[in-house]
Amino acid sequence: MSEETKKRFNWRSYVSVLTALSFIGMAFTGIILFFVPPGRVANWTGWTMLALTKHQWIGLHDWFSIIFVIASIFHLYFNWKPFVSYFKSKVTRAFGLRAEWALAVITCIAVFVCTLVGVKPFSSLLELGENIKHSWDSPRQRAPIPHAELLSLTELAEKTSDVDLEMMLSNLKTKGIEVESPDVVLGELAEAYGMTPARLYDIALGQVAIGMGGGGRHRQAEADGGHGGGPDRGFGRMTLRQYCEQMNLDLDTTIKKLKDAGLNVNADITIRDIADSMGVHPSEIRNILQAPVP
Repeated sequence: MSEETKKRFNWRSYVSVLTALSFIGMAFTGIILFFVPPGRVANWTGWTMLALTKHQWIGLHDWFSIIFVIASIFHLYFNWKPFVSYFKSKVTRAFGLRAEWALAVITCIAVFVCTLVGVKPFSSLLELGENIKHSWDSPRQRAPIPHAELLSLTELAEKTSDVDLEMMLSNLKTKGIEVESPDVVLGELAEAYGMTPARLYDIALGQVAIGMGGGGRHRQAEADGGHGGGPDRGFGRMTLRQYCEQMNLDLDTTIKKLKDAGLNVNADITIRDIADSMGVHPSEIRNILQAPVP
């Protein structure tokens, strides 16, 4: 065998290995995607698995699938004769019905029909996948509205009653987060500062204190008073008891302060309900609660 023959690139081998590796990549990423949470949870909380986000896993799965399809076409081209032989009679060598490929076709048709109709165990597998995906969801991990990370700060302030836009911008500026325009998208602003949309939203609500450092990019977030504030624990949705616990306020003194202001309240009433009874925004109740006791 000549030296030139030894060094000749073997495309058949390349395609065979590429087909196998892309199949492994496609299968592995597909298994990961079977377990990922819904986008409204993954995008809001910055969910990751093996240090990759849901978006990155989807991208990998799509590209491995594309490579697998293309490699399979070339693999079929290089192995066309052996493939065609599967459709020929072993006796006459002419095209004819063979049990192997007939059973393969029937199997695929059965999977197709049973999946669409919802026959067990096909339906059970789909239900299992949905249950796993939604197991990541919890009230504390939900955005104030679905896919809030896609909204601008202006739109978010209009669609929620936790805090008005002016207070939101003020809270962000206080923590060193510069907002060039209130029309900036929440998710994009969070990404620029290396944090999740949920964390940035907590900061906008005035619930999170952030330490500045690392050239203004690295920030270590911690909740005020040592308590974590999730997106579903927004100021308006808090009860008076929860707010006092978070802000280290005396509950009885706070209730007395509100009663002196003409409000008949109890420990389990929400801030939003208090605001609604006065016909004001919840942020105005915050001012009353934070006012010093005379």
